[in-house]
Amino acid sequence: MRDVLFGLLERTRNDDKRAELEAELTVPPLPLELEHVWRAFCRLNARRRVGFALEPIGYADLEAFIRLTGVKLSPFEIRLVEDLDNLYREKKA
Repeated sequence: MRDVLFGLLERTRNDDKRAELEAELTVPPLPLELEHVWRAFCRLNARRRVGFALEPIGYADLEAFIRLTGVKLSPFEIRLVEDLDNLYREKKA
């Protein structure tokens, strides 16, 4: 996604659009302590069930992911995955 944004940034001639793209690319670095949570969300998101609407990642999916991959997620980290999922679905709406 960032590559797409960089490509658009390079080609845009509209100053307002350029500022919007630059703002979207300016994000704080991901703390290394949370990288495994981000990777878990990305893996779960890639296998999301698709229906008429973008459905949330379900607890059954989270439970199966944890069981099958051996990735350990604390209750706090599961909440972070839920928050990431909510933000993702909000952005897509």
